[in-house]
Amino acid sequence: MKSEELRFQRIEKDIQKLLIPQDDSKEFLSSLRGQILQKYTPRQTRSTFFAFKPVWITTIILIMAVTSILVIGPQKVYASFMKWLGYIPGVGLVEQDSTIRILAEPVRLTQDGITISVNQAILTESETRLEYGISGVPLSAYPEGEAVTGCIVQPFLQLPDGTEISLSDPIPYEFNTATFIMPCIFNTLPGLVPTDWRLKLQFVPAPSDFKILPVVDTHPIKPPQEELKLTETEFTPTITENNPYASVSIEKYIETEDGYILLGVVRPEIATGEWLQITCPAVIHDSNKQKISYEYPMDIQYQNQVDEPTNGGGSFAVQIKGAGVTFPVSIDFSGVVISPVDPQATAKLTVQVGENPQPGDVIEINQTVDLAGYPIKLLTMTVDSRNGYSFHIDPGDTLSSVSVQISGNQAIGGGGGAAWGGPFHTSLSYMELPTGQLEIVFGNPMKTSEIETWTTTWKPENERVFEDNGQSKNLCWDANTLNTIPELASGLNGKVVVTRTNPQLEIILSSFEGSNQQVLSQGNAKAALSRDGNYLAFTSEKGIVIMNLRNNETTLINGQFGRSIIFSPDGTRIANVRSGAMDGIVVMNIDGSNQHQLTNLGYEELAGWSPDGNLIYYAIPGASGNGFMLRSVNIITGDSKDVFALENSSMKASWSSISPDGNWIAYRAKDNASLYLKNLDGSPARLVLDNPAIAINGITWDKGGQLLGVSLITEQNQEGEIFIIAPDSCETYHLTGVSGMLDAVYIP
Repeated sequence: MKSEELRFQRIEKDIQKLLIPQDDSKEFLSSLRGQILQKYTPRQTRSTFFAFKPVWITTIILIMAVTSILVIGPQKVYASFMKWLGYIPGVGLVEQDSTIRILAEPVRLTQDGITISVNQAILTESETRLEYGISGVPLSAYPEGEAVTGCIVQPFLQLPDGTEISLSDPIPYEFNTATFIMPCIFNTLPGLVPTDWRLKLQFVPAPSDFKILPVVDTHPIKPPQEELKLTETEFTPTITENNPYASVSIEKYIETEDGYILLGVVRPEIATGEWLQITCPAVIHDSNKQKISYEYPMDIQYQNQVDEPTNGGGSFAVQIKGAGVTFPVSIDFSGVVISPVDPQATAKLTVQVGENPQPGDVIEINQTVDLAGYPIKLLTMTVDSRNGYSFHIDPGDTLSSVSVQISGNQAIGGGGGAAWGGPFHTSLSYMELPTGQLEIVFGNPMKTSEIETWTTTWKPENERVFEDNGQSKNLCWDANTLNTIPELASGLNGKVVVTRTNPQLEIILSSFEGSNQQVLSQGNAKAALSRDGNYLAFTSEKGIVIMNLRNNETTLINGQFGRSIIFSPDGTRIANVRSGAMDGIVVMNIDGSNQHQLTNLGYEELAGWSPDGNLIYYAIPGASGNGFMLRSVNIITGDSKDVFALENSSMKASWSSISPDGNWIAYRAKDNASLYLKNLDGSPARLVLDNPAIAINGITWDKGGQLLGVSLITEQNQEGEIFIIAPDSCETYHLTGVSGMLDAVYIP
């Protein structure tokens, strides 16, 4: 028996001894908590120290607007108590019969432009749920390389008597205050940002109308003395003719005010060594075959503790609204099974890259080798700016992916991967760029099954009547009306700029109907177009490129790099988000002159200019947990101010875009597939598109601000299908002749 299991057995026995006094008073419970915590809570080191951390942690910090601290206990104990759990919206799963205290009000502290906010706290007899957010940390405060130092000390709570406890420990009932202490911001380098953050918290009893929603177990364990009448899952897995297959089941559900949260599992039934990969988000239909929109509840990280899959699949949580839905609903998952062909097989290819390859150089290879009896072809190698190469590989008709290495060179990083079917990109980076004659080694060939679909159905035990919240009145279209959108009407002429990734990364200029498609750049992405349609800007490996579309002449602003670019209203300047020696938003003339820095974060999301060209709008992850925060910065004074939170916005990237007239901002919703339109006067946002596809990957306005272009990743087109919308009237057209991530729309 494992030592950890023995430890948990001792804990359970000791708890049983402690529970012998049948006393339910607060004094006894407080004493009991103290005895258990004193005996079994590990001591925590409070001193600040630094250690080697991988650079990807920085990326996680930047995209997380909110950090939730949850208690993680033994799986055995968690599973036995699951039937007693309830759900608090915005918090997650808690013990249903607990005495609840909450944070009296959010507390925030700002120093040197950085804000830390404690947004919510739920106190029960057994744990504390505390939610805090961090916003405004400059990218320069984080490590740059793979082997660098960063703070790893965790925040904690200090009680009025001086006791220090973790953020998840229960706070004794006699204490109504505590101090949130963050010695340093996680993964930041010493001396670059403020340290020793202290926020005084006050707790009050939860109000009488504070609701804990029950979690209904569809596969309950029945107590011996009575039968529980609980909902049973209507479980009908679809099994394909070819082995392997999988099944879907709903394990638990929660009744919310306007619908349900479904907690379930996709269980693979495949051979050892194989992996079930879910390739598309769930698709939910009601009994009338109407597609149902859903969200992933951010406050539930559901994991079924019994028979949890270990070879793919996994647990899921989806939230649906009940208005207009006829039950039962069907939940479909699609996926493939990835199988190893021969783990020991290798194939080698010799390539000459030269003694001085430069970032952006594309080396044509087009050579085929045999790997485990299957032909694979190395198409190209592209030199990147991280001392590495991007490999474009065609694995053939049978294989789905292969690994690649350069013999004699140890990679320190990599990226990319296969998408099921067709050529793919993968990259490797090194401390020093390998040059000269290189031996490329291929291995680990994998093959993928045909895409299969697995289905289950579900309905609540007692169906309720839901009222429409009114948002559908202003809705333009959703998943059920997407296919009814007509193609482009005659007479509406224009151009679009898109980024495509297949068969290679490239920027395309195309007419609305798809004719006269012109490749403007290869190996680069995310372009910007001036409002007069004459100039294009994008970031290359060497710097920012400004292209005159009237004569195809280009200007290179050498050494300027970044993630996004926008033109000023008059087209004479550009704003660029840089990360590196000059982090943040930098404004310059289109010839590269008169450069000046406006902000210092390095991960700002440019949204647009004010009509007079005096302000630049940008979005950053907020600290309050409400999504991205829209800010403005004056290009003359450099003063920044918060405009408002983009409510219900995506936690990954909002793709926010300000209309040229300065009246509206369009942005991507929390589900990453819906679109909101919000007036800059701060009035409530309007839902324009309700989860019509897998995700939105581009939002942009035409120069007049009357039409909005949106690109959607759909099941049929992973690059992006393009639509032109008049938000006021909802008149919409589908541009069927061109696809990709939409960068710009131009209508003469």
